Amino acid sequence: MPLLSFHKVTKYYGAQCVLQGISWGIDPGQHVGLIGSNGTGKTTMLQLITGDLSPDEGEISRRRDLRTGYLTQDAHLTATNSVLDEALSSFERIHALEKQLREAEAALEKAKGDAEETERRLGQYGRLTEAFEQAGGYTYAHRAKTVLHGLGFKEEDLPLPVNVLSGGQKTRLRLGKLLLGDADLLLLDEPESHLDVAATEWLEEYITDHPAAILLVSHDRYFLDRTVNRIAELEDLGLQNFPGNYTRAMEVKAERLKSQQRAYDQQQAFIKEREEFIRRTIEGVKTKQAQGRRSHLARLNRLEKPRTKHRSASLNFGAMRRSGRDVLALDNVSKSYGTRTLFSELHFTQHLGDRVGLIGYNGAGKTTLLRMIVGQETPSSGTIRLGTGVDIGYYDQERASLTGERSVLNELWSVRPGMNEGTVRNLLGRFLFRGDDVFKQVNLLSGGEQGRLALAKLILEEPNFLVLDEPTNHLDILSRQALEQALADYPGTLMVASHDRYFLDQMVSALLIFEQDGVRHWEGTYSEYRAFNEEQRLAAVRAKEKKPRRRAGAAGDGAGTAGGSAAGTAYDPRKKERREQRMMAEALEAAIRKKEAEIARLEGDLGEEGTFSDREQVERVGSAYMRARQELEDLYLEWEVVAMELED
Repeated sequence: MPLLSFHKVTKYYGAQCVLQGISWGIDPGQHVGLIGSNGTGKTTMLQLITGDLSPDEGEISRRRDLRTGYLTQDAHLTATNSVLDEALSSFERIHALEKQLREAEAALEKAKGDAEETERRLGQYGRLTEAFEQAGGYTYAHRAKTVLHGLGFKEEDLPLPVNVLSGGQKTRLRLGKLLLGDADLLLLDEPESHLDVAATEWLEEYITDHPAAILLVSHDRYFLDRTVNRIAELEDLGLQNFPGNYTRAMEVKAERLKSQQRAYDQQQAFIKEREEFIRRTIEGVKTKQAQGRRSHLARLNRLEKPRTKHRSASLNFGAMRRSGRDVLALDNVSKSYGTRTLFSELHFTQHLGDRVGLIGYNGAGKTTLLRMIVGQETPSSGTIRLGTGVDIGYYDQERASLTGERSVLNELWSVRPGMNEGTVRNLLGRFLFRGDDVFKQVNLLSGGEQGRLALAKLILEEPNFLVLDEPTNHLDILSRQALEQALADYPGTLMVASHDRYFLDQMVSALLIFEQDGVRHWEGTYSEYRAFNEEQRLAAVRAKEKKPRRRAGAAGDGAGTAGGSAAGTAYDPRKKERREQRMMAEALEAAIRKKEAEIARLEGDLGEEGTFSDREQVERVGSAYMRARQELEDLYLEWEVVAMELED
């Protein structure tokens, strides 16, 4: 049974229709990505689901006991709570059970001396204990800390009062509370927007394993590929469903469009043939046949021509001056603010045509480095040199290059005052500014519109070294694809800081990775970097479990070796490899049995009254239990790898 269903739902804002005839639903456990261009009604859909808006036509059915969690900026936080206590407040059911257990313990104490009452109270206490355990009562504090750490909170942040947090931190805390709650349906509107790459990757894994149904609004295609199993796309007032993640859904959409185009072309050919027959025979001996075919054509249900192309920004870099081979040289560069050092001893050279991406945690210094390269800040030490003939074009997150009081038309015109109005309007049209849009005041534009305008100015300047700081922020998927297409044809040099990993995979072939202990250079794409990290993690698991092995009789057993040679047995390196794999599999199986026994012991400890009555002990044992469970999963993963190698 669906958690909720839309039945021919239509919604207006005044006279403007934003959704029309939507029939759609979401089932328990489904993870659905809701996509669409800006302004197509994604937020309206979420508000219809929560009941904050009502449909003008049609109806929405909800399961009677449906619990919905919605991430909003105004969700209540208790200012005086610590970060940890605020996260723990999500476990309302566990807190209620904990209170009942305390009361049951007190009742047991009072019942001493009354055998019948004691037995009854013990039964009640046992049932409550079982319910508390099933609800995760022994591990909820550890779960809360795990989620907070995953979302970027450090251990020293957990005691901080909520009222000292930044806006972004409060949003992450609201997201953490939502993930820890017990909602049947989670509505997540761009949850990755305030996260760095590490926290986003953690969130991907957490959402993937989350048992609740999730409706996820996002423009991050990489994120959608790793978190959802269906796509719902809003387009032309309607909604289309596709199976699979974003990449698979777009493949299915392309197949559907091809099929629709074939059907349309076949019908058009049929109509043309019939009309030609009618034209030739309407006055002749076959008049009745012609009239019959005309009547048939009049009744024909004509197919609409499929929309195979969407209105999107058509970006095009014109001719530009060629720079020298060495475009940028960073020599022993460092940057500090007071006692805080962002990075130090940074050496890096970028050559003509190189495409470099900057990634890392928020606050690591990516934007600062870009600002130093374009001359808006100075390094604390070291030198930054630009090569011969380098013309920089800089796109900053705040879009400082825009003048708020100007119209869109005059803002673009200011780059080249000598251009005629028609040429300026044509360029703006390629960036989706049409008709009266060009007379809008810049400071009244949305974030995405300002981003498109800033990019249009940058294109018109024709720089040969593009320095971009989060250029896809506030852009919908179609606008991101248009930017990628333009940059794919860009002949100059590119440096871009971005959290959009899909964009980075398309655009760059090298990375500067900002980490706690410095800046690392990686030659390759983001996906290759992530795959390398995963290989390193698996190698660490192997090294942890692998013990030195020595074949019995190998040392000093010359006779055995000679005997083998005397028998004429050829050396087969695959035999040794298979033997080592079997030994590895046996070692892993032994380690799995040992870890399972450890988990069983910890489960027993969690049920002990001495543990239960001591909160610190519960946290310690609970943490050990969760750690052991993760280690067991890692062991099983490693065992599966070795088992597959043996099968091959």
